[in-house]
Amino acid sequence: MAKLKSLIIGKVKDKASICKASLFYSFSSKSVKYIHLALLKSTTHTSHKPPDSNYISDVVSYSNGRHAPVAFGAVMWRLQVTKNAFVAIKSLIVFHILIKSSRYKFEGLDRGRNSLKLNDFSDLSSNLTIELSPWIIWYGRYLDSLSWILKVAGSFPNLMESSKEKSKEKDCVSSYQTGYIMRQTDSLVTFLEHICTRPDTPLLFQNKIVDEIRELVIQDYFTVVILVMIRLQVLNERLTKPEPVGDSSLNDLRLVLMRLEECEESLRGFFWRYRRLAEDFWCLVETLKADMVHSDKEMVNLTGLVQTTVKDDEEMVELASSVQTEWVTFDDSEIAMSELLKRESEWETFDD
Repeated sequence: MAKLKSLIIGKVKDKASICKASLFYSFSSKSVKYIHLALLKSTTHTSHKPPDSNYISDVVSYSNGRHAPVAFGAVMWRLQVTKNAFVAIKSLIVFHILIKSSRYKFEGLDRGRNSLKLNDFSDLSSNLTIELSPWIIWYGRYLDSLSWILKVAGSFPNLMESSKEKSKEKDCVSSYQTGYIMRQTDSLVTFLEHICTRPDTPLLFQNKIVDEIRELVIQDYFTVVILVMIRLQVLNERLTKPEPVGDSSLNDLRLVLMRLEECEESLRGFFWRYRRLAEDFWCLVETLKADMVHSDKEMVNLTGLVQTTVKDDEEMVELASSVQTEWVTFDDSEIAMSELLKRESEWETFDD
């Protein structure tokens, strides 16, 4: 009876929302009206499935025109007013696809500002909503981090299939200063670290909405992996030059590699999708780390050699200072004269 009651209430709310939107936006342009209606139909209270892809396509299509701010604003408003887990998590999925698919450069989220106001979200109306609540909190922060990546990298390019795009991205990164590349890499690694904090994942096909989120996150993960690989490759090329980057950049790179190593175990669950890419990435991380350890050992050996040389020099100085020069003086005494005469008698002469 409780489930039936919840289902009926959800359907009534959905119809009421659609009717209200139709009336409210009746004097607005057709585009604005269709954006809100498509969003409401894709984020219903009742269905336990991901939002309908056709309705999402409608929202995305309008986000590529002059009504893009309306599309983003509608999703954010929907997120901030709802208390229903199904509506919230479907809205986040729409928002995620909108961020990645829209040609409009979205700048509505500021890093660490909790713009979506979902940190305290909780829906205890059913076991499924209880399971979804921590995912909503995590997913909101995830999209906050994703929007920051867009600002840092300038875009979220589709690098999975296009070698031309990868080459273009590497040429672009190569033009950056080392410090800027390190800051970009740090932000990208922070994004990977956030993926590692995801809630416990239900068994596959046990929760279709979470399965959809997992699929979207996997796509983002491998895109970010490529972005990190390109930056690590550029940094590696600079490290192998006769004039390497400064000590501060080397220390930053060490920390980045350590953080990546800590993420590897948690991210292994994504390896199955693009196994070759994943193996290449973690192999590069291991190689870079090994090279840096080797460089550290060479530096230690060089430092030891310098210290030994300095020590030897100090010992030579101490030895020289310990030898006291004794001066022999002669006076008019009989002893001095007899000694001189004795030496004269021992002289040998050579003639022709």
